[in-house]
Amino acid sequence: MIDPASIELHQFITKWYGKPDRSPEIGGRGYTQLPAPLQAWHELSTRWSTPLVRLKKILTPDEIIMRDGKAIFMTDPGDAIWAFDPESPMDVYEGRLYGEWVELPESLPEFLTHNAMNEAAHNAPHTRSCDSVEDTQIAEIVAPMTEVAFGGWQWPRPGHRIFMSETLIADIGPAMEDRAPWGNKPGHSEVQIGATTSSALSYLNDIPEIDWY
Repeated sequence: MIDPASIELHQFITKWYGKPDRSPEIGGRGYTQLPAPLQAWHELSTRWSTPLVRLKKILTPDEIIMRDGKAIFMTDPGDAIWAFDPESPMDVYEGRLYGEWVELPESLPEFLTHNAMNEAAHNAPHTRSCDSVEDTQIAEIVAPMTEVAFGGWQWPRPGHRIFMSETLIADIGPAMEDRAPWGNKPGHSEVQIGATTSSALSYLNDIPEIDWY
């Protein structure tokens, strides 16, 4: 497995989104009150005009709100929320707007790397997706890649894993049933793959019976 601590965010983002096309911005009032890894993320992300986070939203200092003693710093379009504890800012909590907090096994630096890679799998220059792949085919799909040893989170449902190579990144997790109560579909996974080049995805054409889009 790949140690998440070995992934340097500036290098990773440059590989997946190209060189920075903006001058670095110095954080304004409020940014210095954020945990150092989150402040560094805000400063880093301003160097690209291309949004680095699209599936979710990392909040600015003015948008951060407190709930049950936790500072919410990221949301998704549904009701998922993520927060840090001001008393222990490297600890990350995941929850729902009307649910309980769950402390994640990932520290804030690891979480921000995990989120950047999850986003890249969806926002890379070239992508392939399938909502339901038989689990027996996953080994062939991830064969060119190595799993990243993230501690794990709950979104969008528990069990998602990240795999990567020099040109590929994959987010793989349980497939969803196609009817209520929308549980996991036994024996199937959803697959999202991003690539730096279209040719890096060509091996997927040789894996039968998968309807990629």
